[in-house]
Parts: sequence; C-alpha cells; structure tokens
Amino acid sequence: MTMANQKKYTDIGTRLKALRLAKYPDMKLKDYAALMGVGYTRYINWESGLNRPQPNEAEVFCDKLGATLDFIYRGIEAALPQNTLKDLSESPLLKAQRMSSETPD
Repeated sequence: MTMANQKKYTDIGTRLKALRLAKYPDMKLKDYAALMGVGYTRYINWESGLNRPQPNEAEVFCDKLGATLDFIYRGIEAALPQNTLKDLSESPLLKAQRMSSETPD
C-alpha cells in the first residue's frame, strides 16, 4: 500500500481535528473520543486520515459540535452555524489547508 493510499482521508481528518481543537482545545484525545461515542483508536484513525467516519458516525460531530456533513466530508463551510464558523476561523490547521489548496501546482 502506498503512502497516498494510506492517508487518503487526510482532509477529513484535518477538519475533524480542527473541530476538536476549536471546541475542546484542552481535552485529551481519549476523553474526546469517549465524548463522541467512539473508541480512541477508531477516532485516531479518522483524524490521521487512515479511515473516515461513516455518515451515521459523522452525524454525532454534527449534533455535538455544530458541524455539517458537507463540512466534514467536503470542506464546505457555507452551511455551518455562525458560532462554529467563528470557532474554526482561528484554526491554523484549516488556514494551512486552504492555502495549500489555493497554491497552483
């Protein structure tokens, strides 16, 4: 398996991490995974980009964090609530991701 295949969900993982850090910056990963109702290893695999949450699992993030499936899976911020947008606007992870996607090849 190539490195590209190993981390094919990196963008989703970056958005999940940005949501986590925006809402619970001081919470330990293990506690955060428990709050989201998933196992620690499962969550780490999502955030690292190895796997992605299924829609029913991602809905938990939507319900608890004010996210949308469009944001989690596709990076579309337009439908996010204003308070979530505000929290994410300070995310260095998302700023870096936006800049890298705007850089010409």
